[in-house]
Amino acid sequence: MNRQGNTILVAMSGGVDSSVAAYLLQEDGYSPVGVTFKLWCHEGADHTEKIIQRAQKICKTLGIGHRIVDLENEFKEMVVERFVEDYLSGITPNPCVFCNRQIKWRHLLKLANEIGAPLVATGHYVRIEKNDSTGRFEIIKGVDPGKDQSYVLWQLSQDALSRTKFPLGTKYKSDIKEISDELSLPLGNQKESQDVCFLPDNDYRDFLRRYVPGRIEAISKGELLDEQGNVLGYHDGFHNFTIGQRKGFKMGFSERKYVKQIDARKNQVTISGNDGLFSESMILGNVNWVSSEPREEADGIITIRYNHKGIGCKIHAVEQNRLIVEFSEPQRAVTPGQSAVLYKNDRLILGGIIQKSIEKITK
Repeated sequence: MNRQGNTILVAMSGGVDSSVAAYLLQEDGYSPVGVTFKLWCHEGADHTEKIIQRAQKICKTLGIGHRIVDLENEFKEMVVERFVEDYLSGITPNPCVFCNRQIKWRHLLKLANEIGAPLVATGHYVRIEKNDSTGRFEIIKGVDPGKDQSYVLWQLSQDALSRTKFPLGTKYKSDIKEISDELSLPLGNQKESQDVCFLPDNDYRDFLRRYVPGRIEAISKGELLDEQGNVLGYHDGFHNFTIGQRKGFKMGFSERKYVKQIDARKNQVTISGNDGLFSESMILGNVNWVSSEPREEADGIITIRYNHKGIGCKIHAVEQNRLIVEFSEPQRAVTPGQSAVLYKNDRLILGGIIQKSIEKITK
């Protein structure tokens, strides 16, 4: 099949998913050009170079071109530094969500324009459909429920969605592994990619200690409080805790205690029993409406963290790009800084950043 303007720029990480995505596009009549972004990683230049070399070998095996774009400094400044500042402000961020829009898609589309490619593609497990009645491009969950990645793409603009292909959205992971085996792609013995690419071990505490040692050392011993504000003991720094965490208090209690609230400015951590972690609603900010124009009210199933099963909710607008979300049932450990995504059936309606949990709804 020959397509008019069939050049398509494919983000290549050197992994199974992006490699098979390029192959599937090739089979569908497109002319893929692979691109690998050189991103900053705490493991150093050797680790990054191995990723690039693997992507180059895969592109050569597929018989397609390959580009390298050095985004190391920009990624470090815009994603890594923001990640650090968020944690040191007492919130728990989703760096991949921010990176997808501000780094990956921005540079995918920029390079696509430079080489004359009308479309770009990635190996995400998600689908896109154009709604002819509204004219909007809609994000639909991937058919493989265990691999759906729509949650991390809610910040993408309509322009980006209109120019993006997701060839894995209609596939299961088992299908992709089978295709990869048949092609004998030079993938090496790599592990499944992590959620945060610059944290291969997913240990943010160790990362902070090594990345900003002076700032971490400057965080002194802080107070451990109960829900009434009474001092129960002391901790070694608020940055060691996230909402819902059960360990690390360095003292025993007659019942299990969990982190309920973090006050970075005062270096205080409030703990409670499990019942104290539940919220009836939350405030959502930085909202991006995807499969719908903004409106005053909405309902559906909202996901408040990656792999959260979702809960029914009603949404009310309070001001531009800021919403109140009322859960149909109280939700545990609603965490500021995390993304929350609203679905109607499998369609991603909107996404935003959790700003605040609200324990009780005041009518």
